[in-house]
Amino acid sequence: MRFLSSRLSRILLRFPLSLTLGMAALGAAIARLAWAGEVEFTGPGFSVLSWLLLIGSVVAAERLVGTRWALSTAAAATAGGVVLAWVLLSAGAALGEPMSEEALTYQPWTPSVTSAALLMAVSGHLRPASRRTLRWIVVTAVAALLLTTGHASDVSRAIAAGLGFLAGTVGHGTVPVAGWRPSAQARWRSTLSSVLLVVASALALVAVAPNATGPLVWPCIAVDPVVAPVAAVLLLVSAVLVWRGRALGVILGASVLAAVAVVALTELVVLPALDGTLGWSDLSTEEADWQFIILLSAAVPAVATLVFALGAQAVLRRRAPLPTEADRERLRSVLRSAGDGTFAHMATWRGNSYWFGEDGSAVAYRVRDGVAFTVGDPITKNPAAAVRAFAAFCNSGGWTPAFYSVHDDAAAALQTAGWARMPVGTDSVIDVPDFTLSGRSRQDLRTAVNRAGREGLSASWTSYADVAPHLRAQIETLCAGWVDGRQLPEMGFTLGGLNELIDPEVRLMVAVDAEDRVHVVTSWLPRYRDGVLVGWTLDVMRRDPKAMPGAMEFTIVSTIQHAAADGLPIVSLSGTPLAAHDGDTCGAFTLRMKKVFEPAYGFASLERFKAKFGARHESLWMCYPQPMQLSVIAPALLRTYMPSLRLTSAIRAVRTLA
Repeated sequence: MRFLSSRLSRILLRFPLSLTLGMAALGAAIARLAWAGEVEFTGPGFSVLSWLLLIGSVVAAERLVGTRWALSTAAAATAGGVVLAWVLLSAGAALGEPMSEEALTYQPWTPSVTSAALLMAVSGHLRPASRRTLRWIVVTAVAALLLTTGHASDVSRAIAAGLGFLAGTVGHGTVPVAGWRPSAQARWRSTLSSVLLVVASALALVAVAPNATGPLVWPCIAVDPVVAPVAAVLLLVSAVLVWRGRALGVILGASVLAAVAVVALTELVVLPALDGTLGWSDLSTEEADWQFIILLSAAVPAVATLVFALGAQAVLRRRAPLPTEADRERLRSVLRSAGDGTFAHMATWRGNSYWFGEDGSAVAYRVRDGVAFTVGDPITKNPAAAVRAFAAFCNSGGWTPAFYSVHDDAAAALQTAGWARMPVGTDSVIDVPDFTLSGRSRQDLRTAVNRAGREGLSASWTSYADVAPHLRAQIETLCAGWVDGRQLPEMGFTLGGLNELIDPEVRLMVAVDAEDRVHVVTSWLPRYRDGVLVGWTLDVMRRDPKAMPGAMEFTIVSTIQHAAADGLPIVSLSGTPLAAHDGDTCGAFTLRMKKVFEPAYGFASLERFKAKFGARHESLWMCYPQPMQLSVIAPALLRTYMPSLRLTSAIRAVRTLA
């Protein structure tokens, strides 16, 4: 009991306004106060949802900016919305405008009025991408209610939302804004999705809002009550597809909108004109005004269809372009100039598409399920400008950009722009001039080198084309045998295999004994800066099951020594997936992933192995516009690494491994 009371006390101190609202909502429900609910809808469920939304909005506001700001903003925006709505509607009613007269017969406040104001105000304290998404949701919902029910509370809600927007824009908090703006294509996708959702909402709401008088009511009433819910669902599905840039969404949305427009014009204009009921001579002033409003509302679906048709082409998601030979040649030129990143040479691998910036930068990427994953850092000397330009390019193509396995420079530029980021591993970098085999921590390396000398194991620095045919056959067997017996397929994307060994610029360090038996093969990717080779990055690591213990350590040490002889400053042991950054500990999710994938890929054992070489660790990040996109990005990333993996086999394999 003492624990419960202390817990409630802490919550009360942290979210006092939210708890007060919760108690007020409970009291209103007990007292059955009509003014405290969404009276424009039938049934108590809408009032319950409205109060829950209000409490959630207040919790978010209190958590982000504090109780005082939440209370003052909610009170000011709500009061301003209600007062201004009453003034505007009263003025309209005084002039004899029938919709204003009808709207004033309903209460000017409902809980959702304050919710809309708070959500718009809170949006100013979010990351830019999340801010735009939340504002789009609120504006779409407010427009749908205003155009459908048309009551005083709907006008109050629209004005309060505008005042909340102003409150969130002026001194919007600590989240930085670096001038990132959505492309014209992205704005069209948002606009057309809103159009579809507004019409879908109107078709659905007329059944639960019997007193609705908004402009969209009459076209929706004209639709058969049995057909209206089906049309609403189809429009909802098409809105989601249009948001994702799918052609099916455009076709489906245009077809349903056109059908609604035809029905509305037929029922409200054509048929009344044919049977003679569409006339003006015998109508009173008020009846004539309502008939004029109904005729105008009949054209609303047609206007929506026209707007949809104008933007249909712009919303379609592009396919990732296939690289031409000219693109590959241009990429090689960029790599020679600025390809000193750990994963830069992976840009040349098959399956990648290329983007080139005006400043000579380049980005290799792969598009999967609408997400464009970069192959490491941009290949440039100015990563801040490159990430901005590439993100705009993805936005115009209808893709969600995800900068994968980028280092701190690129991640910092994206974080400054308000992007979300999460750690995905570390890059193990060896400073060749400082590398030594002396010291207690290098005992395993010295043992491996000494044993190789005793057993006649030699390391050969070569290329795939220059390897003797009988050794090449053994290398191919090692690469093929690595996959045999594993529950999950071999990964690709940023992890190479036999196909990547064939590249003439890639070098191999092969450990061979006196009997010409290959014990270990490793591949190394070149890194260039200003046309000069500056280092190597480890890619493929394959070991014969009967290889000499320590053969892999011996091979890597031999590579480092070879780089030292050539005067190269850097050798990277490449990225270690799911490894914790220096000074951090792995989260529960990362620890679980390590446990699940360790039997198949050995990420944890790879991390322990690389620790033997005393490399310094550079953080690797994945950056994306907003946190809510992670649920789409994560499965797309899995399919990017393993395109042949099916969901059922993945679940079965993970259960087996776990």
